[in-house]
Amino acid sequence: MTIGSRMVRKIILKQSGKRSFHGNHPWILEHSIHEPGTKPQVGEVVDLVREDGKFVGRGFYNPNSRIRIRLFTWDPEESLDEGLILKRLDRAIEHRGGIGLTDATNAIRLVFSEADQLSGLVVDRYAEHLVIQLTSAALQPFISAIADRLFELYRPLTISLLMDERSAKTEGLEAQHRFLVGRPSEEYVEIQENGLRWTVDLAGGQKTGYYLDQRENRLAATRWIPKKARVLDVCTYVGGFALTIAKYCETASIVAVDSSEKALQAAQKHAEINGLVERLEFIQADFFDFLSDQVDGGHTYDAIVLDPPRLASSREHLQRALAAYHRLNYLAIRLLREGGTLITCSCSGRVSRPEFREVLKGVASRARREVQVLEERAAAPDHPSCLSCPETDYLKCVMARVL
Repeated sequence: MTIGSRMVRKIILKQSGKRSFHGNHPWILEHSIHEPGTKPQVGEVVDLVREDGKFVGRGFYNPNSRIRIRLFTWDPEESLDEGLILKRLDRAIEHRGGIGLTDATNAIRLVFSEADQLSGLVVDRYAEHLVIQLTSAALQPFISAIADRLFELYRPLTISLLMDERSAKTEGLEAQHRFLVGRPSEEYVEIQENGLRWTVDLAGGQKTGYYLDQRENRLAATRWIPKKARVLDVCTYVGGFALTIAKYCETASIVAVDSSEKALQAAQKHAEINGLVERLEFIQADFFDFLSDQVDGGHTYDAIVLDPPRLASSREHLQRALAAYHRLNYLAIRLLREGGTLITCSCSGRVSRPEFREVLKGVASRARREVQVLEERAAAPDHPSCLSCPETDYLKCVMARVL
């Protein structure tokens, strides 16, 4: 097919691979296509067609990635170029303007990859700083134009570019973290969230520096914490749930556990700058080991928060992840007194909501306890999900009462 004066190479979808694009899913995996004799270059624009020649979609090819093609348009007349990328960028940012930065926070996700039809691109704003996270090699040629547009719109103090080691490996690139605009004058940038002050490490934090997706869930959790409760926050990271509960709830004690010494140092710092040091106890430990020891020791809690890291990075890891979620929640339920609150999360996009519910159902049956669901929540609204790409509905947060 010719777009303008340029011929676009055709890649043929296998008859058995039709499910890969059903509902306009943007990922076309390597086993779903007939590989061309001469492979396209990284980032080359290609047309995906059926075996009968019918057009399916247009996207970027990467011979080094398991995701061979990232589809960006399903219109054969639409060019896949810088103009389209910037148009999608503007649309995503305009949507966040409707959400708005409020007194509750000055940090927000401006672009959310597949959910904004910009597969492989995330942009987060932390006060006067912007972080671009790249997970697709094909978008590298557009980074300069994206950064220019962001600078034009926000005039930030810094714009940094991040490609983590895992994404780089899957895309056939080198990991990178560099500043495209400016450099931070301080090691950490301070943001506000839910009436609390947080410091974000733009150079060495997880993801783009902080987990913005749990913002509203942290505050919602405080509604379900009983008065004078003994609270356990497992995988606290930098203290998100623990500090929010400490600020808004009248608790007897709060224990926050994480395996990372660096994360706990940040959590301790957050407790100090928010005047909550005396309300919290931080413990460095593997979460499975800690929970098992607590069960063996006969300890009980009135509320437990489980917010583990992603446990299923691919479909091949799904069953192992489901088993890990089962074990984690089973141990937690054994520690909860009757009527206690369980706030349990999964950020694994490969684990669907029904599958996560089935895990909790199985845990309840095994523990011979009833789990009464109070709320089922998702990521904050600056992290929308798209029905064509179920993986964008990645964050599950179930707030329950264990009877």
